[in-house]
Amino acid sequence: MCQKSDFNLESILLFFFSKRLVRLPPIVWSITREITSVPNHKSINATQVSLLVLASLLVTIGLAMFLSDISSLFDVLQSSVVVFGGAVAGLLLSFSIRQITQALQLAVVRAIHGGSSPRQMIRAMLNVCEVSRRDGLLGVADIRSNSYEVEEVCELVGDASDDESIRFALQRRVEDERLNHQMAADVFLFTGIYALMFGLFGALMRFANTSSDAISGSTFLPLVCGGALSVIMTVFIARLRSAHLRELIVTEIAYRAACIMLEDNNLQRLNARLNMLVPAGLKS
Repeated sequence: MCQKSDFNLESILLFFFSKRLVRLPPIVWSITREITSVPNHKSINATQVSLLVLASLLVTIGLAMFLSDISSLFDVLQSSVVVFGGAVAGLLLSFSIRQITQALQLAVVRAIHGGSSPRQMIRAMLNVCEVSRRDGLLGVADIRSNSYEVEEVCELVGDASDDESIRFALQRRVEDERLNHQMAADVFLFTGIYALMFGLFGALMRFANTSSDAISGSTFLPLVCGGALSVIMTVFIARLRSAHLRELIVTEIAYRAACIMLEDNNLQRLNARLNMLVPAGLKS
């Protein structure tokens, strides 16, 4: 009885530790498999997206109050809701709900959390290389990750793919990344344009319905709110662009690592060659 129990415990532990898992931080690798293959968005829930929208509205109200020097919260809130609602209506007429949702998820991961880091991808590739040295190519094929790039690279290495197949996979992934970035950037670009247009329209309506001696700063408050929301959208676009360039570097690191590992799976040489792909401004 005692010997049988020891054998079962040993078998269970052996089975448990035989499962290999290479994981990256969820913030870094959480943006699209589902969207159109930008890092996995599944970890981004509706609460985070709702908080982003609410924060944008609150920052718009605060920025409008600061720029217009109007202390009446009700007036600013009224103009902000009109501008914000008009921009949302324009987006719904221009884009599908799925594309808008994907853009918001991308904004949470990249504009708020900062997106991917080349150093983290290099560490992941070094872990994959260590598994390949210890367990061979079949061991690499068993690796599971929450990163799309890591999983595909492990499949390519596990299948001992040639350089042409890896280059094709890299090119396809880069094109997917560019398409996803452009789709998300368009959503925020047109949000800023619609905000300015509705703000200008609201200001003109107020100006037309106000006598010349009663014109004040509040007359142009909708335009100020539209400009404030446009500033926020510009910040999002700039941060998305910066994160997009990092994503391109991260993608190249992952697939170049596959080629290098199939030639030479030495950890030191792999680390040195991958670090050469990181621009000086991103080395930390």
